[in-house]
Amino acid sequence: MDFKAVTTEFAHSVPGTDAFLEVKRKSLALMSTDPDNAAAYFLIYGFARSYVILHDDEGITTDVATAAQTQLLGYMQAIAQVLGKGGVLLEAMNRIVLDYDGRRQLF
Repeated sequence: MDFKAVTTEFAHSVPGTDAFLEVKRKSLALMSTDPDNAAAYFLIYGFARSYVILHDDEGITTDVATAAQTQLLGYMQAIAQVLGKGGVLLEAMNRIVLDYDGRRQLF
């Protein structure tokens, strides 16, 4: 399993808690198998974890679930393109954090 496969799987999953649980679980696993990119995986893990904590016990609309999935998928795709590229990866992660901070918090 690699991060691109996790990203592709998430892109094709049904929006909702189960999809975010899988991203959370697999991102955590990648932190130990690919420690050079652990910070990137931890960022995605944290987003997925937040979604699960916020929405696990409540019903949300399909629109909200889809919007959250689209947002996280965009972050995952941005990271997937620059994994292993040091400074470029850090720049991408900084842009993601700033984007997240400027949005309505779906997760």
